[in-house]
Amino acid sequence: RHVDPGFSSQKMFAKAFVFASALVGAEAFAAFGASPALGLRKAPTAGMSTRTAPSQTVVMGTFMEEFKFRKVANRFTFKTFADCIAAAGMEGELAKGGTTVFAPTDAAFEELGAEGLAEIMGNKDMLVGMVKYHMLEGVQDGPSFRLQNGKKLMTLQGSELTVEYDENQNKAAAFVDQAKVETYDLPTDEGIFHIIDWVNMPIKK
Repeated sequence: RHVDPGFSSQKMFAKAFVFASALVGAEAFAAFGASPALGLRKAPTAGMSTRTAPSQTVVMGTFMEEFKFRKVANRFTFKTFADCIAAAGMEGELAKGGTTVFAPTDAAFEELGAEGLAEIMGNKDMLVGMVKYHMLEGVQDGPSFRLQNGKKLMTLQGSELTVEYDENQNKAAAFVDQAKVETYDLPTDEGIFHIIDWVNMPIKK
């Protein structure tokens, strides 16, 4: 019996269509040219992407992570300051966010000598006062104070740091009390910190 080749092809196509539907589901229809009107997922058109854009969130780390593990400019480390913050119980305060910290380097603490550091660490009130004296409420970047000689910066300790800047000096650096500001505006997830080369102590009232 003569069979019309076109008719045979149509039957084969229909069988394949049903078989694909049963095994793979509706999305297999697209392989056989099924219309999107049947409720299938529409194939992406030119310029249309099916990929989800990556998150733009940048994770920088907490203050404590930065102070314990980071080395800035291959020279500044802050492990001693991190120990002081932990011993003073100030980690929770920093975790609230929105804080500015003047971070003394490990070299700055070495200037105190072993006995000087031991005295601070052995006196909880002195320790807490020292740590808080290096912290400001809110994010205060370098441009907000760097060139303003005599400006007062209120600390969490309750006393003020005094900015010193002499614009007549060549490449003049700013100081806060006795500490020279080495680097400004290092970001963390909880605020920013500026690097200083000296440990400031609040004046006893």
